[in-house]
Formats: sequence, C-alpha cells, structure tokens
Amino acid sequence: MKRLILASSSSRRQQILSRLGLKFQVMPSCFSEEHPVSSTGKSVPWKIAEKLALRKAKEVSKRVSEGLVIGADTIVALPTIERRKFEIIGKPQTVEEAKQILRRLGGTTHEVYTGIAIVDAETGRKVVGHEVSTVRMKKLTSRELSRVSGMHLDKAGAYGVKQKNDVFVKLLEGSMDNVVGMPRKLFKELLKKFGVKV
Repeated sequence: MKRLILASSSSRRQQILSRLGLKFQVMPSCFSEEHPVSSTGKSVPWKIAEKLALRKAKEVSKRVSEGLVIGADTIVALPTIERRKFEIIGKPQTVEEAKQILRRLGGTTHEVYTGIAIVDAETGRKVVGHEVSTVRMKKLTSRELSRVSGMHLDKAGAYGVKQKNDVFVKLLEGSMDNVVGMPRKLFKELLKKFGVKV
C-alpha cells in the first residue's frame, strides 16, 4: 500500500484516520486559504471546499516524490435571503471575530461542507469529493459566548463539535464526522479509487 500523507495539522482529522486503523504521516500544507472570514455571493459552497482541499493536497504533493496526499477543507455556509446565495464563513482570526461569527450563527440552521482531495504524488492523479451536513446552532448567551469564543479559532464557523448530542449544535442532516472535518464514508470511497480498502 502506498504511504498516506495527511496535509493537515488538525488533531480531529488525525484522530479519525487513526480510528480507521490507517498509518499515515502528517505534513501540514503551507497553502494559504483564500476564503475570507465571511463573504457573501453566488459562490457554490461545495466547489469552494473541494477547491481548497485540492490546493492543499497539491501543495504537499509537490514536496514529496511518492504517496497519496490527503487534503481537506471545511467551510460553513449560511443561506441568505437571496435565493441560491450563501454567506461563507471561514476561520476567525481573533476572539472578537469568533464572538461575531457565533452571534451570527446562533439561532440559525446552516450547512457545513467538507471537501476532500487525494493526490497521488508520483502520478499526479487526483480524486475530489465533498459532503454536506445541516446543523442548527442554539442562540448563545453572553456568558456562553465569552466561554467558547476563544476555544475554536482554528475552525470554520468558530465552533467545534465533539459528539452528536452537543450542547450548542444539533445535527439535522448528514454526518457528524463531516462537521468535525473528515467524513469517513466519503474518505473511504475516495481511497478505494486508489485501490486502498479501509
């Protein structure tokens, strides 16, 4: 089996791969994400997630001679009043930005998209896919905002989910693995295209 390289420093993604029984090397991507903390437009959320995942995987694949490089990117998309438009919410840079994002998402139903890309560093062959989950976030009190706003600066939407029955976030549709940032079912399907069965 070809060696697996995870182009991410995310501890949650590493945990999911480990739980699948995979041996892998961690080599975080140096690719700088282009999507701003918050932007509105006709951009298709799944295309953004897939594009960023592929760019991360490609960046790392250029640094190694062989192996399957796994890139992933998660974004939060909040539907707007205008049809087919979304507010794309990325990672906050500061605690204050995190509070603003959490205030914005509180009391809403929104979508979480994770794009996964796998690139064969030797041949350049690539496969890409995405998954979407719909979640509902409760409106946070000032005390809750102060408590959680600095905890997840490394996550899109400024929040992290540990389990299905999270205090703040309820999964309405899709998988919790996707909300965490590494949908197992999709990942296994993409690996299978390279002859790797998990």
